[in-house]
Amino acid sequence: MSMGYDIQFASGLDERQPVVILLDASGSMARPASSPRIAEVNSALTTLFESVRSQARLRARVEICLITFGSQVWVYDADASALVTAEQADPDRVFVPVDRLSPPPLTAAGYTCLAPALDIALRIVAERCRALDAHRLSVLRPLIWLVTDGAPSDERGRPLDAAELAPLADRLRTAEAASSPDGCVFLTIGVRGADRRLLEVLAPGATFMLEGLDFTEILRFLLRSSDRVSSIGTAGEVHREVARQAALQKAMSDLEEEYR
Repeated sequence: MSMGYDIQFASGLDERQPVVILLDASGSMARPASSPRIAEVNSALTTLFESVRSQARLRARVEICLITFGSQVWVYDADASALVTAEQADPDRVFVPVDRLSPPPLTAAGYTCLAPALDIALRIVAERCRALDAHRLSVLRPLIWLVTDGAPSDERGRPLDAAELAPLADRLRTAEAASSPDGCVFLTIGVRGADRRLLEVLAPGATFMLEGLDFTEILRFLLRSSDRVSSIGTAGEVHREVARQAALQKAMSDLEEEYR
């Protein structure tokens, strides 16, 4: 694997916070036809990551890997300025500083095949942590954020029930209990239409419904949370702190709505 610019981007700061954004780009994100959610996501990705250029702490420490999924899984490669397949995804190229995350416009298509996307995310983040360890860089516990508007399905579009999601949930709990480089923290943000009951099978205590926020605010919440939990050790502690932040976010949003 290459050891390109992204091993060295945090010049003077030997600490990294790998963050995976696992973004649902299934067919439901093309709705409603008059204002498709995927268009909102594209706008949010453009405006948000341009806005963090002035935030030196985020640029130096947080590195993002963007994975999108529908019926297929795609990973953003900043060097290629393109979404590539999992087989083409080099963990040392797909994690980039937040201000270098400028993917091409995303399209919405296919079913919500979450399981293969999560498997890829777990593999890529573990390989990235091993590379950082080999360079004697301090690696904070990686965060995997799922942003979805639906419920997981199989490759034929059949919705999965709680029992069928149990093996995937077990893999996530094992990863959350593991130490570096295999350990991580998994969190879910559900937006309009998301099935909270099923998402909580995958992320008990770490499923946050932010239905009233646009995608720019959701991504800001994600990055802000990733920054604030950097020194927290266990998955459970991260879950509790992010839950506190989500409650504050909702209270602020409700207050703004009340005074509009």
